[in-house]
Amino acid sequence: MKLFKTIFFALCLSTSLALTVKTYGQTKVNTNFTAGVAALDANNMPLAYKKFLAAAKEGHLDSQFNVALMYEKGMGVGKNEKEALIWYNKASEQGNVNAQFNLGVFYENGKGTPIDYAKANKWYRRAALQKDGLAIGNLGMLYIRGQGVKMNKVAGMSLLLLSIKIDQTPENNAKNNITATRDLTVNMIKEAQSLSDKMSNSKNILLPLDQYLKK
Repeated sequence: MKLFKTIFFALCLSTSLALTVKTYGQTKVNTNFTAGVAALDANNMPLAYKKFLAAAKEGHLDSQFNVALMYEKGMGVGKNEKEALIWYNKASEQGNVNAQFNLGVFYENGKGTPIDYAKANKWYRRAALQKDGLAIGNLGMLYIRGQGVKMNKVAGMSLLLLSIKIDQTPENNAKNNITATRDLTVNMIKEAQSLSDKMSNSKNILLPLDQYLKK
């Protein structure tokens, strides 16, 4: 079972989204987003959804993520995974790393769409390039299982090791996934560690992986 980055709104609408606004250049105040936050503080989820949706339609990145999350969880609006998928797509295209991760999970697990491992791989890679530890771990599992990519346990292990290094939160299952991986030789483990170190030291963390896979 894959984790979703369902960020609690208390965090999402303060520290987390304030940072993404700065990162992605959304310096202008969006009145609908501000009204959505106020509605949320007042525990008026339907109104918060309405205001975030209005801001999302204006192209406001953080609102697009919030709308997707609200559709996914049925907060302030009826649960609708197809609509969540649409808005995660919009936020992902604008570069929201949390949306990219969730979108990968949707495609991997067939939520709101048929299972599509190739698209899951695409969006995990996008999030991985932003050094998202959970996305890196999920990408590793695609290689371990050979889903949407050619099976390569060394590549998969290297990504799981990197995931552990980047994200040490309890939500990260990379350690358990490493333990559960079978048919690994000592040389394979050493090779995976070496590749993981190269990725960790690379500005583009996936470049060493892609170079390894081309051999």
